[in-house]
Amino acid sequence: MSVMDDLVRGVIPEGYQIELFEGTVIMTPQGPEQSRTVFRLSSAAEAAELPAERVLSDVLIKFPGENDAAPDLTILAEGATRAGNSYFSHDVLAVVEVPSEPDDDKDYVRNVRKYGRYGIRTYLVADPFKGVCTLMTEPYATGYGKVQEVPYGETVTLYLDSGEVVPIDTSTFPVHQG
Repeated sequence: MSVMDDLVRGVIPEGYQIELFEGTVIMTPQGPEQSRTVFRLSSAAEAAELPAERVLSDVLIKFPGENDAAPDLTILAEGATRAGNSYFSHDVLAVVEVPSEPDDDKDYVRNVRKYGRYGIRTYLVADPFKGVCTLMTEPYATGYGKVQEVPYGETVTLYLDSGEVVPIDTSTFPVHQG
């Protein structure tokens, strides 16, 4: 354990997630709905027989010229280039974010622009506050050309550029109560 670990542990309350986004430090708690949703998304990727080393949670993705990000779930292309404990955005096939607060500007506005600009072909927001998955495809410079909303309870399917298909049964996704 380093001095930095001790410092961070003393400043950051247990259960909070910290990330740097567009020059701002964001500290949010990971709620139980977020945690269980990420687990179910990972399980869906495993059921679709994606190799475990290509499905990551909270691992740093490098965006050249911009702040890096650690999406809730990232699916990488086969042969993705590892750089220490991170990967490069050009190797990302899909990103899934699970908002930790209602109408999260980061997930619904800023990430839409960023992931679209960097050509992330599939971006899914699984929102426990709305009980809806928003699937975005056809990236362009400021966002996505195609947006589809799928209510919890239905299946949302990720069609990856690799030819792999990941069906996600949302019927067991938790909805935020409160």
